[in-house]
Formats: sequence, C-alpha cells, structure tokens
Amino acid sequence: MTSIRPTILATALMTCTAQSALALDDCLIGQWSADLNDMTEMMAQGGMPIDGGEVTGSGPVMDISADGSVLSNMEGMTISMDMDGMNVSVTMAGKNEATIETEGDTFTITATTFDVVTEVNMNGQVSVVPPRPSELGPEISTGTYTCSETDLIFMQPPQVYQMQAIPRRWTRVAG
Repeated sequence: MTSIRPTILATALMTCTAQSALALDDCLIGQWSADLNDMTEMMAQGGMPIDGGEVTGSGPVMDISADGSVLSNMEGMTISMDMDGMNVSVTMAGKNEATIETEGDTFTITATTFDVVTEVNMNGQVSVVPPRPSELGPEISTGTYTCSETDLIFMQPPQVYQMQAIPRRWTRVAG
C-alpha cells in the first residue's frame, strides 16, 4: 500500500521554504547604471558646498538577481567639482555585495561585503578611504522605490544620513 503522507509533507515543506525566501519585485531584476549627475545633486543637497561639478566615467553599475542578491560595481566613477574654492575629485573603485527585499513599494537592502576604496583629491592632496570593515556588521538601507522597464528610483528618509546612502536614480542597462 502506498502512502501519500510523505508527498503531502514534502509539498508542505517546499511551500514553507519558498515563502521564506526573500520577497523581490520582478521589475528590479537586471542590470542598472546609476545617474552620476543625480549623485552630484544628492551630494549638494546633503550639505556639500558644490559650486559646479563634472561627472566622468561610467559610474556605479548594480546587478540584481532573481534570488535577491545584489552586486554593485563602482569601477570607473569620478566626480570632479569646485567646493569652497577648492578643486575636489572623488574616485571610487571596487565592488559591494548585498541582498534586497521588497514589500509593496518599500525596499530593504542589506550590504554585507564592502570592497570599495574611495580616493578624495582636494587641490592635489590625496586621501584614501579604505573599504568599510565587514566586522562592523551589515549596512541596512530602507525606503521606498519606483520601478519601470527603464528607470529605478530609490528614496530614503532624509534622517538616515545627511544624504542618501545609495544612489537615487538608476537606468536599466540589461535584464
């Protein structure tokens, strides 16, 4: 005699496991490129006294997979600006890893691997900001978002930081 109880139990376990996976809006899946001009504007709104700025390079690229994993590549981004009479350039290089979850129009990004090195050149004086140490624990960003076939916008409460923790405007590259 064949019992169907193991099959019912297996189905129930698979259903519970599937429901415990990260919730993710399918619209987010793909590759996105950050809007560097918007990043410069965010810096100005965050209190940096930027007199004018030029953005060069390709800027951050973010890959979001169906399983909710996120890889952000910061290679090739430079923002040059005049700030309080000084010529300032900020260059970022490296990658960060994270996960993303969504519910309705809200998102939670939990960054766990920090490999981005930031170099700040102020009138020829160079300072290097090393990657954020992983032992400090994950960095969590939350807020609301809108997503379409071509555009992704993250909005975070202003009290999170003086400026947004992650780039605000993204354009779909692939996906």
